Amino acid sequence: MTEEQASPFKLALRRVMGRLARRDHTAQELRTLLADVPEAVVEQVLQHCRQQGWLDEGRLLEQAVHSRAARGQGPRKIAFELGRRGLSDDGIREQLHAEEYDWCALAAQLAQRRQGTAPLDLAARRRLMGFLQRRGFSQDQIHYALSSLSKKGSP
Repeated sequence: MTEEQASPFKLALRRVMGRLARRDHTAQELRTLLADVPEAVVEQVLQHCRQQGWLDEGRLLEQAVHSRAARGQGPRKIAFELGRRGLSDDGIREQLHAEEYDWCALAAQLAQRRQGTAPLDLAARRRLMGFLQRRGFSQDQIHYALSSLSKKGSP
């Protein structure tokens, strides 16, 4: 590698390392960061980061799904957000269907926390449905959550 080639590589690598030091990023996000750098240099930097273990989209995907689920986000919202960040649809789908996530139970917990001990009348059901939809839960998961509330409220 000549001195002319090393300089853009080192500068680009320094920019990427500054970002990766704060949090994990996707290759797409790093490509956007390096939009003003020649594509060949960008590919070298990304390959170097992968070899060093600094750029691991599998790890990023696992951590992102786990943290978003812990914040009460549903699979649809998580998939949308991670897709926007440039992660593969197959990887997202695989991680969302991992055994550790029971999306119905999570929706039921959120509904229970949101509703508390108040009666579940029609208006409350609609509010809860909208809340869970905005959180990214499917109709089946929402139905499960609302039916679990109804069962708890009945004698």
